[in-house]
Amino acid sequence: MMIPWTLERYIFREMGKTFLLTATALTGALGLGGGVMQMVELGEVTPAQLLRLMALVLPVAAALTLPVAALFSATATYGRLSADNEFVACRGGGINLHVLFLPAVALSLASATVTFLFISFLIPRMIQNLGQVVESNVAGLIEQRLNRPRGLKLGDYRIYADEMQADPDRNDTVALHRVAFVQTKGETWVRYGSALSVSLNFDRQADRIRAAAVMSGLTLFDRKEGSFSEVGELEVSAPEAPVLLRYQIKFMNLWELFHYWANPTEWPPVAETVERLRTAVGRLKVHEALLEDWKTDKTITLSSVGCVPDAPEQGGGRTFTLRAQRAEAIPGGDGVELTDAVISEKTNGKERMHAARRVVLEVVRAKTPAESGIRIEGYEVRVTDGAQTVERAREELGPAEIPPQLAGRIARLSVSELLEMETSAATADPLAERRKEVREQLGGTVRRIAATFSERAAFSFSVLVLVLLGAVLGIVFRGSQAVVAFGISFVPSLFVIILIVTGKQLSQNTGTHIAGLATMWSGIVVTAFVDWWTLVRVLRR
Repeated sequence: MMIPWTLERYIFREMGKTFLLTATALTGALGLGGGVMQMVELGEVTPAQLLRLMALVLPVAAALTLPVAALFSATATYGRLSADNEFVACRGGGINLHVLFLPAVALSLASATVTFLFISFLIPRMIQNLGQVVESNVAGLIEQRLNRPRGLKLGDYRIYADEMQADPDRNDTVALHRVAFVQTKGETWVRYGSALSVSLNFDRQADRIRAAAVMSGLTLFDRKEGSFSEVGELEVSAPEAPVLLRYQIKFMNLWELFHYWANPTEWPPVAETVERLRTAVGRLKVHEALLEDWKTDKTITLSSVGCVPDAPEQGGGRTFTLRAQRAEAIPGGDGVELTDAVISEKTNGKERMHAARRVVLEVVRAKTPAESGIRIEGYEVRVTDGAQTVERAREELGPAEIPPQLAGRIARLSVSELLEMETSAATADPLAERRKEVREQLGGTVRRIAATFSERAAFSFSVLVLVLLGAVLGIVFRGSQAVVAFGISFVPSLFVIILIVTGKQLSQNTGTHIAGLATMWSGIVVTAFVDWWTLVRVLRR
């Protein structure tokens, strides 16, 4: 029994040397390529940033090159032993050739385990750190976005600027000058215009960077109303800065995958779509509540934030009492329209009357219903304040507060309740698009997580069958030369990797999810069968 052990140690030592040299060369080449790519993204980096990038990229590159190095070393080592007739001598000495594959199995198991741990824990962590290095140059990334045809996207706004000025002492403030902007609702332009300047501020938090902007000196055109207006300042916020890498499932570690697989509604992109649906539901329910209030006595009573409705002087706010001859919902859930309305505005015991030909009540768009308010817009308004009367084409009042009880009920609605809630719309469901978005996000997230699980497991397990196949083919084709060994190892590896990548793409779609998972593992099954056939049949000859 000493002879096989001596041969196994010899084979393992020869494989180890080839493995280390190959892994070092491939890791260096791939790591340098990754560092250069990030340099291109940043435009300019300091030597310290470059060293930090390389320190982050090299471990990631090592995780990807270990399987290739293990396959090449097995093919080259066993091919050289076959070319030197070492296996013929072993067979003549009565040694079972299958025992000599133990070093290949051991190296493949070690490579597969390390690869799985790396792609499940190390690479996600390194990607996050790499993103932090890239995001450290916020000004450079903002400048890149401004130079793109679609401009800088911030919330519902797309911003274009002729000049950018960064604060050299602070990395969280950027000033833009001579600005043009477009406000969109979906794919529709709502408003557009220009601004003298925009101040961008970034609030760094644990998992993201929130962005906010203050636009000054605005001249804008409202397409819905067909009118121009000038605004001194306008605040714009976005839940996530446009410089960040978006949340991606492939960057999550194993424990995060398990967590979000069990709780897909907590995955940030899904949570954002759910909140958008919740906000849309809130807007619709508030508009329905306003109509119900009007139907009682043709009167709607609203209060400003912090106001006590029965005693506004105690709350420090205002109350609005609206009386109208007619009220109806605006199609699409965009508000409530009152016709021939009279608005009584009371502030600290003083009353001012507004007689309007038309009044629009609309919930102000915000991140959540609790942060919203009700905007009161009057058209063809006659304002009476004491003995003074003024006529205006348009007047805006409020915002008034959404009833806390209603906002609380909306905030407590579960995802299933939001998806199944009925509306009083007489025509098409105004929430259909939002509900479709949530369902697609939920289903897509679960499928992508399952595909990522399968991809990581398949990629790691493929190392075992490919290294074993490389060793066997090295013996059969006597691949002692590096070119021959590379060709032998490259073809089956390419076959398996193509099937894994193709299967992952298919498994992320609704109709091909199961077929994609099967495709992902089919290459490994075929390779395992070839391993069995060559070990049992070919090596006997």
